[in-house]
Amino acid sequence: MPCSRLPVVRQHLTAAAVSLFAEAAQADGVPPARVQRVALLVDEALAELDAPAQLVDVRGPVPEDWPAPR
Repeated sequence: MPCSRLPVVRQHLTAAAVSLFAEAAQADGVPPARVQRVALLVDEALAELDAPAQLVDVRGPVPEDWPAPR
């Protein structure tokens, strides 16, 4: 059974987003610029995790001396 780290990554990013939201709330709704930048990066990473995966064949072309598939 393949083991994916994506649920753990999603959990850590979600925890970071919650922490940044709490820091913004403590700053009376106007978080420092560094918090805004990090929050944007976290949001982008979470959006990328939610995007459908693009299947890419990285194997390249089959060598000419290989027998043809049946």
